[in-house]
Amino acid sequence: MPLHFGSDAEFAALAAALEKAGFTEQAVCQRLGLERVSQFRLEGARHLESEPADAIGRMVWLLIEGGPVSKSIAAANLPLAELEALGVVEQHPSSNSHVYATVMLYPMHGLYIVSDRPRPIEGKAGRPADDFVYPAIAANTDLFLRLLPSTPCDAFLDLCCGAGIAAIAAARGGACHAWAFDVAERSTRFTEFNRRLNGTANVTVGCGDLYEPAGQLTFDRIAAHPPYVPVYRPQMIFDSGGQDGEQIVRRIIEGLPRYLRPGGHFCALTMGTDRDRPFEIRLRDWLGDSKAEFDVAFVVRRDLTPREYAAEAVIRNGGRVEDIQAWRDLFESQGIKGLAYGFLTIQRHEHPRAVFTVRRTAGPRTGPAEHAWMMDWETSVASSGAEQLLRTRVHASRETRLTVEQKLTEEGWEANDFRLEIDHPFRMELRVQAWAARLLAITDGSLTGAELLAQLKEAGAVHPETPPEEYAAALALLVSGGFLTTLIPSQ
Repeated sequence: MPLHFGSDAEFAALAAALEKAGFTEQAVCQRLGLERVSQFRLEGARHLESEPADAIGRMVWLLIEGGPVSKSIAAANLPLAELEALGVVEQHPSSNSHVYATVMLYPMHGLYIVSDRPRPIEGKAGRPADDFVYPAIAANTDLFLRLLPSTPCDAFLDLCCGAGIAAIAAARGGACHAWAFDVAERSTRFTEFNRRLNGTANVTVGCGDLYEPAGQLTFDRIAAHPPYVPVYRPQMIFDSGGQDGEQIVRRIIEGLPRYLRPGGHFCALTMGTDRDRPFEIRLRDWLGDSKAEFDVAFVVRRDLTPREYAAEAVIRNGGRVEDIQAWRDLFESQGIKGLAYGFLTIQRHEHPRAVFTVRRTAGPRTGPAEHAWMMDWETSVASSGAEQLLRTRVHASRETRLTVEQKLTEEGWEANDFRLEIDHPFRMELRVQAWAARLLAITDGSLTGAELLAQLKEAGAVHPETPPEEYAAALALLVSGGFLTTLIPSQ
């Protein structure tokens, strides 16, 4: 373990020195020409080719790029004493006149985080530990943190915590108390270091297999960025999700009936497989006898065929060409038809009601607000029914696109297929009947669902005996897709 666990005063001194030096996410991005620090390239060529002359540049070079810095220059321009006191910086193994960073240290989401170096230390033998603590600066971790609900909660649990950034951010952002658990002792030690560096006393770190350190505790928010990558041959702990990638996430979901409180939420950035049934439908069975107490929503950000995943996995891991066929045979034996990467939300009911299970596809602007809206809307329909739309004013989204397919008949062109498309709040395509296309054209927010139904009947667009509840269910589907938005219920 490269770090030293010094006194609270030493941790506070380092945090203060980093802040005083202007080592912020904004400054790092400006120095590297990035929009977000998570765009930093962890592997391959460095962003900076050599040690810069300015102080921020040197800190980026030393603490993020992992390059050596002259000891005399570091002492004059950087908080070297504070970095050395906690083992973040040491003398370079092949040069008495230079220092190097034993870990990667970076500003992210208003925090200072340390994790293992992705680049080897020049002149120092050895390979990364199997329990390598992957940098939280990665793009997928940044996405995970941005999509997590930011509302206050009582008890937050970060499973498979890695460097602990989710728990620490939650503790800073409104959680009364946060817990961070990981099976790897190295991860929990890094998390404890980060907890102390950021002065978050309301974080408790535990080492054990998933929920094992929780004892009798329960939580109203559980978050996990688990190992989800299917692995043909096990490698690092952080990426070993089993041969189908679902080994860890399944065990996490199986534990929700025991550890997630009524009204609570579970969130994960993960990958799941579609087989005889879609991933979100299959995982309901993992909830066991309690599945009627839970809603499931899966927002997909990328779909892969088994062939695509096999090819990418071989390229990524430097495998053999024949491994592609081995991967495909493995997926076929498990009945895997596709792999979907996305953000999973599971909520537990406070009171008995109907459940919902939905899958959406993220659009270019889909973010936390869209995820929250989806959960609120689907919960509203499950609790109060679609009939609420009969007394609610609705408005057609101006982002909707309509494609009409026409067929040539003896009487001329006849429209026989209507397809709605939209990219926000989610990417959606929906085939509808002609009346739905007409509805969107006349829906400006001034009329309730019932008033619109009356107009459609009067115009002959729908059958005069169309049951209101059947029509309301169709409206609810249009709202779920984002084609309609709800306004204030009429009095």
